Amino acid sequence: MNYKKVIHNTPAGGDYSKIYYFDSNFNIVDEENASKCIIRECKSDGTLVKETFGLCNKDNKIL
Repeated sequence: MNYKKVIHNTPAGGDYSKIYYFDSNFNIVDEENASKCIIRECKSDGTLVKETFGLCNKDNKIL
């Protein structure tokens, strides 16, 4: 599965986040082709803290 992992302290108290990218039909795509995303905030042991669904604009910025 394609995703971007960002290691940082997350707003919900996680140690890192993973951003998964999707097109409008929720097919997995590369970041540059995404219109939707799921952001998963996790602890260092992989425990999920929070999951957020988002939309990406044409510049792939999370709205």
